[in-house]
Parts: sequence; structure tokens; C-alpha cells
Amino acid sequence: MNIRQQYMTLLEQLVAIPSVSAMETHLPEIATIIANEFRKLGAQVIYDDTYFAPFILAKFLSRNPNAKTLVIYNHYDVQPAEPLNLWQSDPWRLTAHDGKLYGRGVDDDKGNLTARLAAIAEYLIENNQELPINITFIVEGSEETASRYLTAYLAKYQDQLQADLVIWESGGKNAEDIIEIFGGNKGIVTFDLSVTTAANDLHSSLAAIVDSAPMRLSRAIATLFDSLGNIAVPHFYDDVVEPNDREKALVQALPLTRESLIAQHGLTVPLYSDRNGDNLKETLYFKPTINIEGITSGYNGNGVKTVLPATATAKLESRLVPNMSPDLTLQRISDHLQAAGLSDIVITKTLGQPGYRSDMSDPEILRVIDVVANYYHVSPVVLPTSPGTGPMAIIHQSLQAPIASFGVGYAGTKDHAPNENIRLSDYNQHIDVIKALIKRYEL
Repeated sequence: MNIRQQYMTLLEQLVAIPSVSAMETHLPEIATIIANEFRKLGAQVIYDDTYFAPFILAKFLSRNPNAKTLVIYNHYDVQPAEPLNLWQSDPWRLTAHDGKLYGRGVDDDKGNLTARLAAIAEYLIENNQELPINITFIVEGSEETASRYLTAYLAKYQDQLQADLVIWESGGKNAEDIIEIFGGNKGIVTFDLSVTTAANDLHSSLAAIVDSAPMRLSRAIATLFDSLGNIAVPHFYDDVVEPNDREKALVQALPLTRESLIAQHGLTVPLYSDRNGDNLKETLYFKPTINIEGITSGYNGNGVKTVLPATATAKLESRLVPNMSPDLTLQRISDHLQAAGLSDIVITKTLGQPGYRSDMSDPEILRVIDVVANYYHVSPVVLPTSPGTGPMAIIHQSLQAPIASFGVGYAGTKDHAPNENIRLSDYNQHIDVIKALIKRYEL
């Protein structure tokens, strides 16, 4: 079995483990397997299970005393696979057809991790077990739940952490099949809103005189936005760091259009940027959001039940840009509801982490861009941030090194959704480009 087949077998093993951090299931099991794989490759490994999701720190050391250090960040936890009925195959079994690999976590993030392990294994075999740089892997198991305890783990091992460059956990090609490199992401704060309006559900005839819980909750959520979809919470935007001219130019160079976005997702509602005249690309990448993830209340079974619900709950999130505090953002939302006469709406924070943007003109970032351009024979799309979220700010605070993200995905990967998949060709290309990046440090 060659190296790539060996790590494809590992990927199959990892996908089979439902390591859902939201459920706190199977995390020590999968972390132990990954730590052992690092040991087999000759890394110095720290395995720390102080918290519910074990932390792995694996070091490959160069014999060059002046070697730079590359840190690679990955995670082994995944999103839940539900709704299961929408999967074409078992989400917990790696399935291959039509040149694609299917399974929960095959892109986010088990495919990226195994491709990088394969790259190092091949490089070591091809270069007499020597590396021109030190390579440190940071692998955690709570990325999908806002990287709980990552800050504590990093603080515990701070004396063993230093970096010249960080390669992020994922990434891929855009709808035009051009590889993207991004250097930042939005932060997030997630929270529940709940309200109770009576001791129990009431007969709906009382709707003439009694406010229901879902009505009151809906009214509270509606106050968060103006008629154009802008966030109406006072001071919500006060701490936003505006993008500089270079960051704006990088985003404006994206091939993304209003029409392609609508076609890609089958959208049937107007875009907010259509309503308020804002720049679509700058809004997507540089503005914070408030989103309703779900609302639960009343009777949702078959047929009719004429009831006035006494309780209602909604799950919301706010995506944050650099300099926005998760806690302060949530406090401003709470203050707004209080001022609106909705003090009975209970706010419960669930997760939170800040946002971050790299300087995409840093020499180490430029090295990555050059390696990627030479390998793919096309200039990559370079972005200062992504509209998604991850613990970049936490990693940067600890390592103080620029961050570049690219990976095995493509526009049809369907992260977090049913039928998550990658193309085998992209997987193999990522192995090659990681090897090319390591080799560049020989110069």
C-alpha cells in the first residue's frame, strides 16, 4: 500500500467515527487514533485530555537549527449529520463515486488533516527523513462548537509554541474552479432567546386578549432589524474595524456576482444589498450579521391544534468582524430589548469567539501565494477574510504569526450539509501543494 492509499484508509477510519462536538461523542476515540498516527510518523506528541475534547500538539523537528516553523491547524470534530434522509449514502461511511468522496467531515476537516499527513509522510520518504522546516500540528476537537478550551490549552503549552506561518484548517476552489487563499474569518456569538407568557398553553380563543409566546418572541426578533434588513441595535456597529483599501480591492476582484449567488443557491428572496444599495461583496465579507437559526414553539404535529402557546425559544447567531467583542455585542442586543419594553425575553449565551484578518502582504503569506500559483498555474484568489467563522483570533493571539487558509474543498463541497464531499483530484493536489510549500523552505 502506497502512502496515499495508507492515508485514504485513515480518512475512511476517521469518517466512520461520529465525532460530533455538539454531542461530545467519540472525541477521545478519534483523538487517540490521530495522536498515534503522528507518533508513527516520528513526531513528538502531546496528548492532553484535560477537557472533553482532547488536544493534540505534534512536532516534526528539522535538523537545521535556524529552520523556520510552520504551524498547521486542524480539527477532528464535525457537525451533526442530520437530516439523515437527505444523504445519498451513509454519512459515517466514506463513499467514493464519480471521482468524489462523500461522508461527514470528508472536507471539514478530516480530509484536510489526512492530506497534510500524507504530504509530510511522502516528503520524509523522498528526502531521507529530513525536513527543511519545523512543522507543528495543533489539532483540537471543539472547532464546531466555538473552540471551547482552546485558549486554555494554548496557554498551557505557550512555551512550546512559536510560528513564522500558520496554515489554516480548510479552504478550496471557488465556483470558477480557482484556488482561494484567505487570511481571516468572522467571529461569532450564538445565543438563545426565550419567553414564557403563561403557566401553560391556553385555548386559542384567548388570543383576542392574551399575547402568545411566539408572537412576543417574533416581535422581539423583528426589532433587531429595520425594514431594509439592516441591524437596528444601537451601537451594534460602533467597534467595527473597516477594511482598508487593499482589503477592499482583494474582495472586489472576486468573480462573485449577484446573479451567480442567486443561481448557486436557488434564492427566491431579494438580497439585502438589493434593498439597501450596499456593495454585495463588501457586505458579505466585512459586515457583521444577526441570523435566526431556528424558532420552536407551540404545536407542530399533523392536523390542527387550536392552542395559544405559553413558551417560545429561538436560536440566533451574530457573525462578528475584527474588534467586535462577543460579550459586548450580546450586551448591546440585551440592552436594546430592554429599551424596547421586552425585558421578559431571556437571553442565554451559548458560544462566542472574536474575528481576525491577516495582512495579506506579509512575506510568509506571499510565499504561500507564490507556491500555490506555481503549482496550479493560475493566480489564486486572495482574500483578507472569509464570511465564515473559526478560532483564527485565538490562534493568532497565541502565535503572533500570519495565517493562510487553503484546502481540499471546492464550490460543491457542501460543508455542514447533507452529502458533504470533495473531489479526489483536489485531495491529491493539496498533498502536492503542501509538499511544494515545504520544499520552498529548502531555498
